[in-house]
Amino acid sequence: MVRSIFIITLFFLFNYIYADCSDLDSTECAQWAEYCEWNEDTDQCQDIGGGGGDEFGPYDILSITQSDGMRDGPLYADATLYYPIGSELLPLTNIIIGPGWSGDGSSMDAWAYFFASYGFIATTIDYNDPVNESHQQRAEAMLDLIETIKLENIRSESPLFAQIDTTKFAVTGYSLSGGVTQIVAMLDSTIDALIALNPTIIIEDCEGCADFEYCICLLPEHLDHNIPTLIISGENEINELPSYEGLLGADQYVNTPETTTKMLYEIANGDHGSAYYPSADGFIQSKALNWVKYHLMDSTDVCEILLEEPNDASQFLTTLDCNTSISYDLNNDGTIDNTDLAILITVVINGSLSSFDINHDLAVNIFDILILSDYLQSTQLNYN
Repeated sequence: MVRSIFIITLFFLFNYIYADCSDLDSTECAQWAEYCEWNEDTDQCQDIGGGGGDEFGPYDILSITQSDGMRDGPLYADATLYYPIGSELLPLTNIIIGPGWSGDGSSMDAWAYFFASYGFIATTIDYNDPVNESHQQRAEAMLDLIETIKLENIRSESPLFAQIDTTKFAVTGYSLSGGVTQIVAMLDSTIDALIALNPTIIIEDCEGCADFEYCICLLPEHLDHNIPTLIISGENEINELPSYEGLLGADQYVNTPETTTKMLYEIANGDHGSAYYPSADGFIQSKALNWVKYHLMDSTDVCEILLEEPNDASQFLTTLDCNTSISYDLNNDGTIDNTDLAILITVVINGSLSSFDINHDLAVNIFDILILSDYLQSTQLNYN
Protein backbone atom coordinates (compact mmCIF):
# COMPACT_ATOMS: atom_id res chain seq x y z
CA MET A 1 0.00 0.00 0.00
CA VAL A 2 2.84 2.38 0.91
CA ARG A 3 4.57 1.66 -2.42
CA SER A 4 1.38 2.43 -4.33
CA ILE A 5 0.99 5.75 -2.53
CA PHE A 6 4.61 6.58 -3.35
CA ILE A 7 4.10 5.90 -7.07
CA ILE A 8 0.94 8.02 -7.17
CA THR A 9 2.84 10.79 -5.40
CA LEU A 10 5.55 10.65 -8.07
CA PHE A 11 2.91 11.18 -10.73
CA PHE A 12 1.39 14.17 -8.93
CA LEU A 13 4.75 15.85 -8.35
CA PHE A 14 4.99 17.01 -11.95
CA ASN A 15 1.39 17.00 -13.15
CA TYR A 16 0.78 20.58 -11.97
CA ILE A 17 3.68 21.96 -13.98
CA TYR A 18 1.99 22.00 -17.39
CA ALA A 19 -1.63 22.63 -18.32
CA ASP A 20 -2.67 22.16 -21.94
CA CYS A 21 -4.33 24.65 -24.28
CA SER A 22 -6.17 21.61 -25.69
CA ASP A 23 -8.13 21.39 -22.42
CA LEU A 24 -9.74 24.81 -23.02
CA ASP A 25 -12.98 25.62 -24.84
CA SER A 26 -13.14 28.50 -27.33
CA THR A 27 -13.99 31.09 -24.69
CA GLU A 28 -11.23 29.99 -22.33
CA CYS A 29 -8.82 29.79 -25.26
CA ALA A 30 -9.44 33.45 -26.04
CA GLN A 31 -8.77 34.33 -22.41
CA TRP A 32 -5.31 32.80 -22.68
CA ALA A 33 -4.48 34.39 -26.03
CA GLU A 34 -0.90 35.05 -24.95
CA TYR A 35 -0.27 31.31 -24.95
CA CYS A 36 -3.09 29.67 -26.92
CA GLU A 37 -5.00 30.05 -30.18
CA TRP A 38 -8.17 28.53 -31.61
CA ASN A 39 -7.67 26.20 -34.61
CA GLU A 40 -10.74 26.44 -36.86
CA ASP A 41 -9.76 23.32 -38.84
CA THR A 42 -9.61 21.00 -35.82
CA ASP A 43 -12.12 22.97 -33.70
CA GLN A 44 -9.64 22.84 -30.82
CA CYS A 45 -7.56 25.18 -28.74
CA GLN A 46 -3.83 24.71 -29.26
CA ASP A 47 -0.48 26.19 -28.25
CA ILE A 48 0.52 29.33 -30.15
CA GLY A 49 1.99 28.17 -33.45
CA GLY A 50 0.33 24.74 -33.37
CA GLY A 51 -1.07 23.49 -36.66
CA GLY A 52 0.82 25.94 -38.82
CA GLY A 53 3.86 28.18 -39.03
CA ASP A 54 7.44 28.04 -40.19
CA GLU A 55 8.27 25.00 -38.08
CA PHE A 56 5.87 22.80 -40.01
CA GLY A 57 6.54 20.94 -43.24
CA PRO A 58 5.20 21.24 -46.79
CA TYR A 59 2.06 19.10 -46.49
CA ASP A 60 -1.42 20.10 -45.37
CA ILE A 61 -2.97 17.71 -42.89
CA LEU A 62 -6.25 15.91 -42.28
CA SER A 63 -7.22 13.58 -39.46
CA ILE A 64 -9.56 10.71 -38.63
CA THR A 65 -10.70 9.07 -35.40
CA GLN A 66 -12.72 6.05 -34.34
CA SER A 67 -15.90 7.94 -35.22
CA ASP A 68 -14.67 7.87 -38.84
CA GLY A 69 -14.47 4.09 -38.89
CA MET A 70 -11.13 3.31 -37.32
CA ARG A 71 -10.99 0.17 -35.18
CA ASP A 72 -11.95 0.63 -31.53
CA GLY A 73 -8.94 -0.97 -29.86
CA PRO A 74 -9.70 -2.57 -26.47
CA LEU A 75 -6.45 -1.45 -24.84
CA TYR A 76 -6.89 2.29 -25.40
CA ALA A 77 -9.79 4.75 -25.31
CA ASP A 78 -9.42 6.61 -28.61
CA ALA A 79 -6.89 7.80 -31.15
CA THR A 80 -6.53 10.57 -33.71
CA LEU A 81 -4.64 9.76 -36.88
CA TYR A 82 -3.09 12.73 -38.71
CA TYR A 83 -1.96 12.25 -42.29
CA PRO A 84 -0.44 14.39 -45.05
CA ILE A 85 -2.51 15.40 -48.07
CA GLY A 86 -1.00 14.67 -51.45
CA SER A 87 2.25 13.17 -50.17
CA GLU A 88 4.43 11.50 -52.78
CA LEU A 89 6.26 9.57 -50.05
CA LEU A 90 4.17 6.43 -50.47
CA PRO A 91 3.72 4.14 -48.73
CA LEU A 92 3.47 6.31 -45.63
CA THR A 93 5.43 5.34 -42.52
CA ASN A 94 4.01 5.69 -39.02
CA ILE A 95 4.61 7.37 -35.68
CA ILE A 96 2.62 6.69 -32.49
CA ILE A 97 2.60 9.58 -29.98
CA GLY A 98 1.74 9.25 -26.28
CA PRO A 99 0.94 12.07 -23.79
CA GLY A 100 2.24 12.66 -20.29
CA TRP A 101 0.56 11.42 -17.14
CA SER A 102 -3.17 12.30 -17.01
CA GLY A 103 -2.98 13.92 -20.45
CA ASP A 104 -5.01 13.03 -23.53
CA GLY A 105 -3.88 12.62 -27.10
CA SER A 106 -4.81 16.17 -28.06
CA SER A 107 -2.08 17.47 -25.75
CA MET A 108 0.40 16.06 -28.28
CA ASP A 109 -1.31 17.33 -31.41
CA ALA A 110 1.50 19.81 -32.14
CA TRP A 111 3.96 16.94 -32.50
CA ALA A 112 1.43 15.02 -34.59
CA TYR A 113 0.91 18.01 -36.91
CA PHE A 114 4.67 18.47 -37.13
CA PHE A 115 5.42 14.89 -38.18
CA ALA A 116 2.42 14.63 -40.51
CA SER A 117 3.37 17.87 -42.25
CA TYR A 118 6.63 16.18 -43.27
CA GLY A 119 4.95 13.14 -44.81
CA PHE A 120 4.42 10.74 -41.90
CA ILE A 121 1.26 9.26 -40.45
CA ALA A 122 1.24 10.50 -36.84
CA THR A 123 -1.31 9.08 -34.43
CA THR A 124 -1.96 10.33 -30.91
CA ILE A 125 -3.35 7.96 -28.30
CA ASP A 126 -5.88 8.40 -25.49
CA TYR A 127 -5.23 5.86 -22.74
CA ASN A 128 -8.09 3.99 -21.10
CA ASP A 129 -7.04 5.32 -17.68
CA PRO A 130 -4.56 8.18 -18.13
CA VAL A 131 -4.10 8.52 -14.37
CA ASN A 132 -3.70 4.99 -13.04
CA GLU A 133 -2.40 2.81 -15.88
CA SER A 134 1.12 1.45 -15.52
CA HIS A 135 3.93 1.86 -18.05
CA GLN A 136 3.33 -1.73 -19.13
CA GLN A 137 -0.38 -1.14 -19.76
CA ARG A 138 0.33 1.99 -21.76
CA ALA A 139 2.99 0.19 -23.80
CA GLU A 140 0.50 -2.55 -24.64
CA ALA A 141 -1.99 0.17 -25.61
CA MET A 142 0.51 1.64 -28.08
CA LEU A 143 1.06 -1.79 -29.63
CA ASP A 144 -2.71 -2.26 -29.89
CA LEU A 145 -2.94 1.07 -31.71
CA ILE A 146 -0.31 -0.12 -34.18
CA GLU A 147 -2.62 -3.00 -35.09
CA THR A 148 -5.41 -0.50 -35.71
CA ILE A 149 -3.26 1.54 -38.07
CA LYS A 150 -2.30 -1.57 -40.01
CA LEU A 151 -5.99 -2.29 -40.53
CA GLU A 152 -6.49 1.17 -42.05
CA ASN A 153 -4.37 -0.04 -44.96
CA ILE A 154 -6.98 -2.65 -45.86
CA ARG A 155 -10.16 -0.80 -44.80
CA SER A 156 -11.69 0.20 -48.12
CA GLU A 157 -13.44 3.26 -46.68
CA SER A 158 -10.26 4.62 -45.15
CA PRO A 159 -8.65 7.67 -46.80
CA LEU A 160 -5.37 5.77 -46.34
CA PHE A 161 -6.49 2.57 -48.03
CA ALA A 162 -3.44 0.86 -49.60
CA GLN A 163 -1.19 3.81 -48.69
CA ILE A 164 0.37 2.65 -45.39
CA ASP A 165 3.70 0.93 -44.88
CA THR A 166 2.60 -1.63 -42.29
CA THR A 167 6.20 -2.60 -41.50
CA LYS A 168 7.52 0.83 -40.45
CA PHE A 169 6.62 2.22 -37.01
CA ALA A 170 8.21 4.54 -34.49
CA VAL A 171 6.87 5.31 -31.02
CA THR A 172 7.19 8.72 -29.38
CA GLY A 173 6.13 9.93 -25.98
CA TYR A 174 6.38 12.87 -23.63
CA SER A 175 7.21 12.53 -19.92
CA LEU A 176 5.65 9.28 -18.65
CA SER A 177 4.96 8.14 -22.22
CA GLY A 178 8.60 8.83 -23.03
CA GLY A 179 9.45 6.06 -20.58
CA VAL A 180 6.63 3.97 -22.02
CA THR A 181 8.36 3.94 -25.41
CA GLN A 182 11.25 2.08 -23.78
CA ILE A 183 8.83 -0.59 -22.58
CA VAL A 184 7.33 -0.83 -26.07
CA ALA A 185 10.84 -1.51 -27.36
CA MET A 186 11.24 -4.29 -24.82
CA LEU A 187 7.93 -5.86 -25.88
CA ASP A 188 8.29 -5.64 -29.66
CA SER A 189 11.64 -5.90 -31.43
CA THR A 190 10.07 -4.98 -34.80
CA ILE A 191 9.63 -1.33 -33.80
CA ASP A 192 11.94 0.77 -36.00
CA ALA A 193 12.72 3.67 -33.68
CA LEU A 194 11.66 5.49 -30.55
CA ILE A 195 11.81 9.11 -29.39
CA ALA A 196 11.55 9.84 -25.66
CA LEU A 197 10.76 13.50 -24.87
CA ASN A 198 11.62 14.55 -21.30
CA PRO A 199 11.07 10.90 -20.32
CA THR A 200 10.33 9.58 -16.86
CA ILE A 201 10.09 5.90 -16.05
CA ILE A 202 8.90 3.80 -13.13
CA ILE A 203 9.81 0.12 -13.00
CA GLU A 204 8.91 -2.01 -9.99
CA ASP A 205 11.35 -4.90 -9.62
CA CYS A 206 11.58 -6.31 -6.13
CA GLU A 207 14.36 -8.69 -7.18
CA GLY A 208 16.68 -6.40 -9.11
CA CYS A 209 15.73 -3.32 -7.09
CA ALA A 210 15.66 -4.97 -3.66
CA ASP A 211 18.19 -2.44 -2.34
CA PHE A 212 16.07 0.51 -3.46
CA GLU A 213 13.12 2.09 -1.68
CA TYR A 214 9.75 0.78 -2.88
CA CYS A 215 11.48 -1.69 -5.28
CA ILE A 216 11.78 1.10 -7.88
CA CYS A 217 14.99 1.59 -9.82
CA LEU A 218 16.40 1.48 -13.34
CA LEU A 219 18.86 -1.21 -14.37
CA PRO A 220 20.40 -2.15 -17.74
CA GLU A 221 18.28 -5.31 -17.92
CA HIS A 222 15.14 -3.15 -17.82
CA LEU A 223 16.10 -1.50 -21.13
CA ASP A 224 17.88 -4.36 -22.86
CA HIS A 225 16.64 -3.78 -26.41
CA ASN A 226 18.14 -2.86 -29.78
CA ILE A 227 15.59 -0.30 -31.00
CA PRO A 228 17.21 2.98 -32.16
CA THR A 229 16.57 5.41 -29.29
CA LEU A 230 16.56 9.21 -29.29
CA ILE A 231 16.23 10.86 -25.87
CA ILE A 232 15.66 14.61 -25.60
CA SER A 233 15.74 15.84 -22.01
CA GLY A 234 16.37 18.95 -19.91
CA GLU A 235 19.41 19.60 -17.75
CA ASN A 236 17.34 20.93 -14.84
CA GLU A 237 14.54 18.36 -14.76
CA ILE A 238 15.92 16.81 -11.60
CA ASN A 239 15.27 20.12 -9.80
CA GLU A 240 11.56 19.82 -10.59
CA LEU A 241 11.37 16.05 -10.13
CA PRO A 242 13.81 15.12 -7.33
CA SER A 243 11.91 11.91 -6.61
CA TYR A 244 12.79 10.75 -10.13
CA GLU A 245 16.51 10.67 -9.45
CA GLY A 246 17.98 7.83 -11.54
CA LEU A 247 14.83 7.58 -13.69
CA LEU A 248 15.14 10.53 -16.10
CA GLY A 249 16.43 10.91 -19.66
CA ALA A 250 20.19 10.73 -19.07
CA ASP A 251 19.67 7.74 -16.76
CA GLN A 252 17.69 5.95 -19.46
CA TYR A 253 20.44 6.64 -21.98
CA VAL A 254 23.10 5.14 -19.70
CA ASN A 255 21.01 2.03 -19.08
CA THR A 256 20.24 1.46 -22.78
CA PRO A 257 22.85 -0.94 -24.27
CA GLU A 258 25.94 0.51 -25.93
CA THR A 259 25.26 -1.87 -28.83
CA THR A 260 21.95 -0.08 -29.46
CA THR A 261 21.92 2.94 -31.75
CA LYS A 262 21.07 5.68 -29.29
CA MET A 263 21.38 9.42 -28.82
CA LEU A 264 21.01 11.77 -25.85
CA TYR A 265 20.40 15.47 -26.46
CA GLU A 266 20.20 17.16 -23.07
CA ILE A 267 19.15 20.81 -23.33
CA ALA A 268 21.21 23.22 -21.23
CA ASN A 269 19.04 24.75 -18.48
CA GLY A 270 16.07 22.82 -19.92
CA ASP A 271 13.14 21.99 -17.67
CA HIS A 272 10.65 19.14 -17.77
CA GLY A 273 8.73 20.80 -20.60
CA SER A 274 11.75 21.63 -22.75
CA ALA A 275 10.81 19.04 -25.41
CA TYR A 276 7.04 19.21 -24.97
CA TYR A 277 6.57 21.23 -28.15
CA PRO A 278 8.43 20.94 -31.50
CA SER A 279 9.62 24.54 -31.40
CA ALA A 280 11.48 25.88 -34.39
CA ASP A 281 13.84 27.60 -31.94
CA GLY A 282 16.76 25.31 -31.24
CA PHE A 283 17.47 21.77 -32.37
CA ILE A 284 14.55 19.78 -30.94
CA GLN A 285 12.55 19.47 -34.14
CA SER A 286 15.67 18.84 -36.25
CA LYS A 287 16.83 15.90 -34.14
CA ALA A 288 13.35 14.38 -33.88
CA LEU A 289 12.48 14.80 -37.56
CA ASN A 290 15.80 13.51 -38.86
CA TRP A 291 15.69 10.56 -36.45
CA VAL A 292 12.46 9.30 -37.98
CA LYS A 293 13.58 10.18 -41.49
CA TYR A 294 16.70 8.11 -40.99
CA HIS A 295 15.02 5.10 -39.39
CA LEU A 296 11.61 5.10 -41.12
CA MET A 297 12.37 6.55 -44.55
CA ASP A 298 15.94 5.23 -44.87
CA SER A 299 17.12 8.79 -45.57
CA THR A 300 20.82 8.19 -45.03
CA ASP A 301 21.64 11.74 -46.12
CA VAL A 302 20.45 13.08 -42.74
CA CYS A 303 22.82 10.93 -40.69
CA GLU A 304 25.62 13.49 -40.60
CA ILE A 305 23.09 16.15 -39.56
CA LEU A 306 22.05 13.96 -36.65
CA LEU A 307 25.67 13.80 -35.50
CA GLU A 308 25.95 17.60 -35.28
CA GLU A 309 26.10 18.65 -31.64
CA PRO A 310 23.50 21.31 -30.76
CA ASN A 311 25.05 24.49 -29.40
CA ASP A 312 22.54 24.50 -26.52
CA ALA A 313 23.37 20.98 -25.33
CA SER A 314 24.63 20.36 -21.81
CA GLN A 315 25.22 16.76 -22.88
CA PHE A 316 25.27 15.24 -26.35
CA LEU A 317 26.05 11.54 -26.53
CA THR A 318 25.46 8.95 -29.25
CA THR A 319 26.45 5.54 -30.59
CA LEU A 320 25.11 6.40 -34.05
CA ASP A 321 27.66 5.52 -36.75
CA CYS A 322 26.86 6.71 -40.24
CA ASN A 323 29.45 4.36 -41.72
CA THR A 324 27.80 1.16 -40.47
CA SER A 325 24.17 1.73 -41.41
CA ILE A 326 22.39 -1.00 -43.36
CA SER A 327 21.66 -0.21 -47.00
CA TYR A 328 19.19 -2.04 -49.19
CA ASP A 329 21.89 -2.03 -51.88
CA LEU A 330 23.37 -5.28 -50.56
CA ASN A 331 25.83 -5.84 -53.41
CA ASN A 332 26.86 -2.15 -53.52
CA ASP A 333 26.32 -1.86 -57.27
CA GLY A 334 24.51 1.47 -56.97
CA THR A 335 21.07 -0.05 -57.65
CA ILE A 336 18.49 -1.58 -55.32
CA ASP A 337 16.74 -4.32 -57.27
CA ASN A 338 15.80 -8.00 -57.31
CA THR A 339 19.47 -8.96 -57.33
CA ASP A 340 19.78 -7.64 -53.79
CA LEU A 341 16.66 -9.59 -52.82
CA ALA A 342 18.11 -12.78 -54.32
CA ILE A 343 21.33 -12.28 -52.34
CA LEU A 344 19.39 -11.85 -49.11
CA ILE A 345 17.25 -14.94 -49.76
CA THR A 346 20.38 -17.00 -50.42
CA VAL A 347 21.96 -15.79 -47.18
CA VAL A 348 18.85 -16.74 -45.18
CA ILE A 349 18.46 -20.17 -46.84
CA ASN A 350 22.12 -21.04 -46.29
CA GLY A 351 22.15 -19.71 -42.76
CA SER A 352 25.24 -17.68 -43.59
CA LEU A 353 26.65 -15.08 -41.23
CA SER A 354 25.85 -11.69 -42.66
CA SER A 355 25.57 -7.99 -41.81
CA PHE A 356 22.32 -7.71 -43.77
CA ASP A 357 20.22 -7.19 -40.63
CA ILE A 358 17.79 -4.71 -42.17
CA ASN A 359 15.41 -4.46 -39.20
CA HIS A 360 18.18 -4.40 -36.55
CA ASP A 361 16.84 -7.40 -34.60
CA LEU A 362 20.26 -9.12 -34.43
CA ALA A 363 19.18 -11.81 -36.90
CA VAL A 364 19.08 -12.13 -40.69
CA ASN A 365 15.87 -13.99 -41.48
CA ILE A 366 12.53 -13.97 -43.27
CA PHE A 367 11.60 -10.61 -41.70
CA ASP A 368 14.50 -8.92 -43.47
CA ILE A 369 13.38 -10.53 -46.74
CA LEU A 370 9.84 -9.21 -46.27
CA ILE A 371 11.08 -5.68 -45.57
CA LEU A 372 13.29 -5.61 -48.68
CA SER A 373 10.55 -7.18 -50.78
CA ASP A 374 8.02 -4.57 -49.59
CA TYR A 375 10.51 -1.82 -50.36
CA LEU A 376 11.06 -3.07 -53.91
CA GLN A 377 7.32 -3.39 -54.46
CA SER A 378 6.68 0.15 -53.16
CA THR A 379 9.36 1.67 -55.41
CA GLN A 380 7.90 -0.11 -58.43
CA LEU A 381 4.45 1.29 -57.57
CA ASN A 382 5.86 4.79 -57.30
CA TYR A 383 7.43 4.59 -60.76
CA ASN A 384 4.38 3.10 -62.49
